[in-house]
Amino acid sequence: MIHRTPFPYGKPSFAHQTASASAPAAAPDRRDRSRPRPSMLLVLVGVLLGFGAAWFLFDSDWGIDPNLPPLYDESVVKSVFDKSVPAVVEIRTIIRVGRRIGQGSGSGFFVDDRGHIITNNHVVDDATEITVRLQDGRVLTAEKLGTSRHDDLAVLRVDPEETKGIEPLPFANSDDISPGEMAIAIGSPFENFNSVSVGVVSGIGRTGPENTIGLGSTRPLADMIQTDAALNPGNSGGPLLNVQGEVIGVNSSVQIVNGVQIGVGFAVASNTVQQILDNLKQPGEFTRPWIGFSGDDVEDLRAQARQLAADTGIYVTHVCNGGPAATAGVRDDWLAIVRTNQISGRGDIITGVDGKPVSSMADLLSYVNELDVGDQITLNLIRNGSPTTADVTLAEWEENCN
Repeated sequence: MIHRTPFPYGKPSFAHQTASASAPAAAPDRRDRSRPRPSMLLVLVGVLLGFGAAWFLFDSDWGIDPNLPPLYDESVVKSVFDKSVPAVVEIRTIIRVGRRIGQGSGSGFFVDDRGHIITNNHVVDDATEITVRLQDGRVLTAEKLGTSRHDDLAVLRVDPEETKGIEPLPFANSDDISPGEMAIAIGSPFENFNSVSVGVVSGIGRTGPENTIGLGSTRPLADMIQTDAALNPGNSGGPLLNVQGEVIGVNSSVQIVNGVQIGVGFAVASNTVQQILDNLKQPGEFTRPWIGFSGDDVEDLRAQARQLAADTGIYVTHVCNGGPAATAGVRDDWLAIVRTNQISGRGDIITGVDGKPVSSMADLLSYVNELDVGDQITLNLIRNGSPTTADVTLAEWEENCN
């Protein structure tokens, strides 16, 4: 909850100066009070200068164009909010661990007329009781169905008979969005029911960074949308909308620096949601494929290792023992593990997958997310300056990598 500090109690006190009977009488004030005082003249001059500046800025040929559009169209934001907010819910959770009881909150929204609600996995993870609050104030018990830690998504279900007449939110094609487009977030930050914030799409194709609040898996999230629309605890799971009122993402996390939120938010892209939505409507855990290695983008390492034989790609810093990459013979750089921020240049560099170029970990994750556990991929590698390949059979994701 947000606590607002009130003004101090009491009223300001004023010192009153009084004249005693023995004090000399004050000389009569013979100033002409019909003449403006110097302070009043300064005020008048300031007003005139203000009017002059306003004319220069808005009416003269040298000023700001008065026909420039506002930061955002208020009528559009209000229309999107009014149309969308009936489908947005506040989620409350209770977590019981032995005798200890914890509470949590977040947001979500209806995706169909059968009572299914999408939210973040970290909102309902480990929850023993879940309720949702509708716009009209009703509180319904919700059942958790499918979850995906790797996408930070989960689906809840409420009695569809209780939600008749609520229009689910439509999804946009997140591949079609671009930076600069308006982004509208609806949710319940700090339990402030159904709040709206406005910003823009700041970036696309982001990989969920490690220093974030909200993500619940060690596997990076791919194809995320970056936004400067205000996101705070409680916004998680709510929709990020375009000006047509279509969902472009599910608000998931915010970046932090030294424990402080810096106004950089991330949303799971709508296409990622649609890709696995049917799976999440079934009970159980949905898992993504696993290659079994960790690495750094070559572009981020050029300052530390100019001897790398590639300008782009993924430098393999560690291969998980017994994992798919290790079985396929992929080589890592032991020095990168022993000495932080120092690499030997002996690790493999992944430059492609199945013949398609790969320039970053985000590219590889996006490709693998289209595949299933058990599928085989061919990694295109540079090893000791020479090209080679490794055939990898994707396994089920494992959080621990030794």
